[in-house]
Amino acid sequence: MIRSSIALLSLFLAVPPLRAAELQVSALHPLLADVARQVGGNRVIVHDLMGAGTNAHRYEPRPADLKKMQDSKVILAAGKNMESYLGRLKDTMKHANIVEVGRTIPSLTVGKDVVYTCCPQHGAGAIDPHWWHGVENMRRASRVIADSLSTADPEGKAVYQANATAYGQKLEQLKRWAKTELAKVPREQRKLVTAHNAFAYFAKEFGFEVIAVAGLTNEQNNTPQELAKTIESIKKAGVRAVFPEEGYNEKTVRSIAKTAGVTVAEPLISDGNAPGHDTGFEAMIRHNVRVITTVLGSK
Repeated sequence: MIRSSIALLSLFLAVPPLRAAELQVSALHPLLADVARQVGGNRVIVHDLMGAGTNAHRYEPRPADLKKMQDSKVILAAGKNMESYLGRLKDTMKHANIVEVGRTIPSLTVGKDVVYTCCPQHGAGAIDPHWWHGVENMRRASRVIADSLSTADPEGKAVYQANATAYGQKLEQLKRWAKTELAKVPREQRKLVTAHNAFAYFAKEFGFEVIAVAGLTNEQNNTPQELAKTIESIKKAGVRAVFPEEGYNEKTVRSIAKTAGVTVAEPLISDGNAPGHDTGFEAMIRHNVRVITTVLGSK
C-alpha cells in the first residue's frame, strides 16, 4: 500500500503543472509582434500577421489573418493612421481589444518641404506614422502593450509588467550604444538621403536630418524632371551617400548616385521585417546604425 502511494506520488510529481491557457495576440506590424513576445513571454501566442517582406503601407488583412484575429483577445496596431482599414476592422472584431499602440506616443508631422513622401495618406503636413524608429518610443510602446495584456489576462499582470521593465532596460542599453556609434558621424554629415520618408523619429532622437527623395524604390515611376530634381537635391545636401531600403530600385539608384557623385549605401530596414535579416526591433536598429556609421563616420 505504501509502495503504491509512493509510486502514485512520484508519478504526480513527474507531471509538469498545467500552464495557464496562452493569451492569443495578433499584431498588425512585425515590430509590434516582436515587442509583444518580449513582454508576453510564454503566457502569450503572438500572430505576426505581416511576416517578412510585406509592405506595411500596402498590407490589408487576408482571410487567414482574420481567422487568427478572431481567436485573439488583443489586436495590436501601430496607429497614427498607419492602418487605413482599422475602422472596418473595429466594426468586425468587436470581441477583441484593438490597441493603437502609437496613439499616446508624441507625433511628428511630415515636413511641408519634403521632395518625396511615402504615400498619399502620409503626405506633407500629415502625421508621420513611423514612430517605431525611436528607441524611446518603443520603450513606451512596451508599457502600452504590457497594460493591454494585463487587461486581457489579469493573472499575468505581474509577469507582463516585469517583462516590460526588463525590456525597457535593454532598450536603454541599446540607445546608449547607438548614440556612441553615431557620435562617429561628423555633424555636417548627419543627413540621411532616403527613398522612404520614414526615419524622422530616428533622426530626431539621434540628431540627424532626413532628406527623402524620389527614384530610390521599385514603387516609384518617376519622370526625368523628378529625377533631375532628386539629383539636384542630393548635390545641394552635400552628402556622401544615398540610403535605399530593402527591395530598392537598384538600376535607378545607381544611376542617380553616379550622376550626383555619391555612394550607394547598404539598404536600411524601415519596418523590421526585411527578408534575410535578423528580425525584431533591436536587430533593425543595430543594422541601421551600423550602415549609417560605416558610410558617414569619420575617415
